[in-house]
Amino acid sequence: MLVPELTLVATGRRLAFASHAYERAHIFRRVGRSAGPWHRVAVNARSPFLDEDVLAPGTVVEYYIHVQDEAGDGAPQERSHLLSITT
Repeated sequence: MLVPELTLVATGRRLAFASHAYERAHIFRRVGRSAGPWHRVAVNARSPFLDEDVLAPGTVVEYYIHVQDEAGDGAPQERSHLLSITT
């Protein structure tokens, strides 16, 4: 999966971000766009990650996903993504 996905589900927000089962990510979240601070919500998370924290309807939520994996030659590789959604 080259493009991460953020979707609303009945239990929260689902983030899918990895193309390989062994990939892990650090996930940060902020509420209210640039007005809110970033908070780390997961370390070494696997895809899909489910954020079940309850937020008020209409809240804008942003996620910063930092994926750590290996390139085809075994060298460390990192990717970062910024996603947002309104609850």
